[in-house]
Amino acid sequence: ASAACLVDVYMSAYKALRLGKKDGMPLTGRKILITDGFSPIGQAVVALAKLEGANIFVTASDSSEQEYMSSLGVKCFPLSPTKWLHKVAGKMDVVIDNTCIDSYESSWEAVSPEGVLVCTTGMTSTLNFRHDEFGEGCASGCADAFGLNIPKYRSKWAAMKAKYLMSNTKFLDLTECLTTDPKGYQQELKYLCFLVESGALVPKVAERIQIEEVADAHRYLETGKSNGTIVCVPNDNS
Repeated sequence: ASAACLVDVYMSAYKALRLGKKDGMPLTGRKILITDGFSPIGQAVVALAKLEGANIFVTASDSSEQEYMSSLGVKCFPLSPTKWLHKVAGKMDVVIDNTCIDSYESSWEAVSPEGVLVCTTGMTSTLNFRHDEFGEGCASGCADAFGLNIPKYRSKWAAMKAKYLMSNTKFLDLTECLTTDPKGYQQELKYLCFLVESGALVPKVAERIQIEEVADAHRYLETGKSNGTIVCVPNDNS
């Protein structure tokens, strides 16, 4: 189960942190903001950033999530940018946006002049627009009068804007990383395995499920309430 977490979630987190580094220097003492820190990738980023001594800030959607994230030793804000942007605007060395609540605008404003905004594709999905002006519950099923999936197209536009129009912004695509540099990907995965084997990193597994439970697990993931990664382990009797 831990290995399954590393291939996707923790590799995405590791790559995101690498994109945010200046000349590969450690993140010791640097201010990092992670939107939706409670999400699987958010918790993975927190775990890896703590290993480097970063000063970590996260956003979380409700009091229970905020309490849990605070127990990890990070500073926690509400999910809505109106609650935290005025406190951190222009002060963050690295911002990792996993939510795309407002097309990355608030995260971009939080970045310092020399900082970096990292936008992740894996968590930038249509479900994340349930928190914006479309209102709670407007996820992948929200369509206009012509049957077009509005959040889906807004998500694609946000990704294009972040990739090509926003300064100090980098765009993470894990599939592209694997395709363009498979040997580098393999070496970095070996490093993550080393961290796990040494006990320095403990992947957060929320639940182990069997193949017939995948549909229900997917629906649960869309609620944003999963405390860790849900791993499908066929024929797992544990």
